[in-house]
Amino acid sequence: MPTRHTRGVPGRRRSAALLALLLALSASAGCGGNGAEGITEVNEAFESGDAESVVGQERTVEGRVQDVISPWVFTVGGDEPSDIEPLLVVEGNMPAVDQDDPVRVTGVVGEFEIAEVERELGVDLAETLYEEYEGGPYIRARRIAEDVELD
Repeated sequence: MPTRHTRGVPGRRRSAALLALLLALSASAGCGGNGAEGITEVNEAFESGDAESVVGQERTVEGRVQDVISPWVFTVGGDEPSDIEPLLVVEGNMPAVDQDDPVRVTGVVGEFEIAEVERELGVDLAETLYEEYEGGPYIRARRIAEDVELD
């Protein structure tokens, strides 16, 4: 007896696989909290020793620029009366921000190592300005929006 092939099955498998892939990508791209919650989530992961749960992940965070450390680096969050610890942002070739600017930053979470960041940016950073951030979380910005309305 000849074997029957159903034409729809391979297409359904392909569609199901594509759907599963799209769901996985959408869940991993920017998963986790956004806004101030994103800053808290990243900081708490590092504080609890679970940095690997956020390192390499894309996050979008928003808040006010707390400190402009150099033309390439600033902190976001830490606004009063909030007790959210500020998060370091490395921006590279993006327009400079000013203190108190409301921003939305999208980028990849990393563990701050001054030598690595210097290589990425192609600049020498003043080590004394960055010692307190060594080994802590930072976001390597891919996009920065300054036309943000914060709650």
